[in-house]
Order: sequence, then structure tokens, then C-alpha cells
Amino acid sequence: MATGDGLLARLMPSSPISLDAFVALCEASQAHGNGIMEVTQRGSLQIRGLSPTSAPAFARVVAALEPADGGMLADEGMPPISTSPLQGLDPGERVDVRALAPALLGELRNRDDVRSIGPKVSVLIDGGGALHLDEVPADLCLRAGEGLGLHMSIAGNAKDSTSLGWIELRHAIEAIIRVLAAFARRGSDARAKDFINTGDVQALRLSLADILSAAPAPAPRPRGEPLGTHRLNNGTMARGFALPFGFSEAQALRRLTLTAKHCGAASIRPAPGRVLLIIGLPMSTVEELVDSAARENLIVRPDDARRHVVACAGAPACNSALLPARQLAAQVAEAAGPFLDGSITIHLSGCSKGCAHPGAAGLTLAGPDRLIVHGRASDAPQGRISPDDFIAGLRGLHPERDGSLAALLREPHFVSRLGARRPLEPAHGELGRD
Repeated sequence: MATGDGLLARLMPSSPISLDAFVALCEASQAHGNGIMEVTQRGSLQIRGLSPTSAPAFARVVAALEPADGGMLADEGMPPISTSPLQGLDPGERVDVRALAPALLGELRNRDDVRSIGPKVSVLIDGGGALHLDEVPADLCLRAGEGLGLHMSIAGNAKDSTSLGWIELRHAIEAIIRVLAAFARRGSDARAKDFINTGDVQALRLSLADILSAAPAPAPRPRGEPLGTHRLNNGTMARGFALPFGFSEAQALRRLTLTAKHCGAASIRPAPGRVLLIIGLPMSTVEELVDSAARENLIVRPDDARRHVVACAGAPACNSALLPARQLAAQVAEAAGPFLDGSITIHLSGCSKGCAHPGAAGLTLAGPDRLIVHGRASDAPQGRISPDDFIAGLRGLHPERDGSLAALLREPHFVSRLGARRPLEPAHGELGRD
């Protein structure tokens, strides 16, 4: 896709990537892009700064890597498939679903009835375990329950999606194809949210009647934390590191990957929460790798304040941005650090679209100067404040560091105390222009 700093390539691995392949990706990012690599909130890997000339060369590098790592990318034109980042290795995994993603892609290539499906329609297959995907939304979700069953739902995450029912593992591919075919018949612009009505939900359930069982959906589980150390079922370890504000330089990730190889790791995989998981480490080398990641400015501890500041690429990387969100993020994290205990998120959004954080955040600064409390980047602002004054206002609250920012946000005069000015009333026209 086109962005302010060139073309962006998004890769969605459905299995771990070999370390040699990831080193090659880092080198390709440097050679064919601008050397900036990102991991998204959903766990996709993005390469920035490609050009119409360099993008085909980058694509050739990726295509050459696919056989080595077991099929790193879904086929062009196929629905993106999200899978648990430690599938097959997580001791708490309820159902072994490793074969489903490659089998589904193989089936989709031969089905004319899904060829018109929209490019943004997504599928999630989650076998459970400590690093489950309950917080990740998708158009079509299959989540492990007790026994060998998979719960099927549409349009959302485990908390807010619409339940269709339960299927056995052996019927999973057929069930996915039937639902995707229903989406495709609606046209290339159709998404699962278009089916959230009584008539369409009943029609989907009827189309699955011979393989579907009615039962309550499983309760959402406590959030899985990929950042940290995880014991695997083969006796080795995985260690997760977060990319500050979702990005890093390719050279830094290349150095980290080479250190991981020296430490005896087997593979690497992006994970939800803007995390990279190094997989297959001996326990004896985990701390060596942690030290290396810290030197490369990656986040190694869950209590790092940078984890609670979300920023999009911002200006000038994005043509829509009216705020240099990513450039401001480190200053905001430092200024708000004493208050960031994980209870809220600060969102820096270049514009009102809120791409990096579509949901509501405790505190949002949206370009160029819109301050939103407990809302989305697209919401009407409670105040106006420049980025410099926003940072200064956060620092000015430090005498009250014994409290949390979440508590301060509940105070009626917080906006003015931060230094923001109240927006004009809608009658004056200012809100109507946002």
C-alpha cells in the first residue's frame, strides 16, 4: 500500500520464520526499503519505504524465502490467516491446529466460490494456550474449547464476536469454506460485520447445520502476555521483546537475530502486541539475549512505560497525518512514565482514523492538536493542545505521581490542568470541521 514514505509491504506469517530467513528480510528491508520494520498490534510484520522499482525485488526475496520456512506468507489474494504465535509449542494449547492454515490455503486455491472474497476478510485459528488470541478480532474466528471442539464466530474478538456454534476439528476446513463462500457471494466489499443481523446469522447457521453444534461460547480468557519468557513443550524457551511504538531499525533487528542464533535459538515470529518472539532458546542463554535486546532499545519488561503509549507512523511517513506521532512517542512515554501503570493507554494519532489504536484510549492526542479523554481518535475533542504543551502538561503533573493517570483523568478539571484549551462550541463551527 502507498504511504507518505513509499510503499508498505505487510507480511502475515502463519508459522515461525527461520533465523536465516529473518536476517534476509532485515537485509531486504535495508536494501529495498528505508530500513524501518514494524510489528503491528495484530502481529503482522511490515516493511516500509519500498518504491515501485524496489518492491518487485523485495517480493522476489520473500518468494525465495518461503520454501525454507514452511510457507511464511499466505498466497496473494488469499484471506490473511492469524494463528497462535506458539502453536504446537505451547504446553497449554488445547487443540493442535497446526495443519489447518496450510490445509485451508490449499483448499482456497482450488475453490472458485471464494475467489471474489474481499482482500480484507480475515480468518483466525486459535488452538489456545498461554498466548491465545482472544483479544485479536477477525471476520471469522475459530477458537479452541474443551475437548477437540472449535468455537466458530464472526466479526470481532472473543468478547464481542457473534457466535455461530461449535464444530469438530475434522470439519473445520469445510466450515470455514462455507462461511467464506457466503461472504464472497455478497461481493468483494462484504465483511463479516455486514452479516451481524438475525437473518444472515440464521442463514449461516443453517448452511452449517450438518456439522454445527449449538452451545454457549467459551468465556474470554485473561490476556496473554507475549513479552517475557515462556517455557515450551519441547524443553526450550521462547522470549518475547516488544518494539517501542511498534517499530525498529532493520539493522538492530538483524543484530538481535544473529545474537539469537549464537544463543541457540531456532526461529522467530511476530506476535500480537507489537512483539517479536525468539523461539527455541536454551534456558542458559535467555539472559544473554535479553541484554542484547535492551542494547538495541527493544522493550524487555512488561512495566516499561513505552508499552502504554501507542503511536501510528505519523507525519511525514503517512500522507494523512497532521502530527509526527512516532517522533513524539518517546517524549510522551518519558513525561507520563510516573503515571503509566498499565491501567490506561496514551494514543498518539496522526489523524482522526486512529489506525494504530482503533478502540478507545484513556488519553488521545490526534493531529494536529485534538485532545480526547476516554475516546477514539475520531471522537469530538474535549480540548485543544499543541504537542509541546501536551508533553509539558504531563511533566507538570509529576508532583502528583503518587496517583495514576487513570485517576487523574477522572477529575473534572483534568483537561484545563493539563494545559489544554476548551474547543469552541459546535455552533462556532470548530467541532464540525474535525
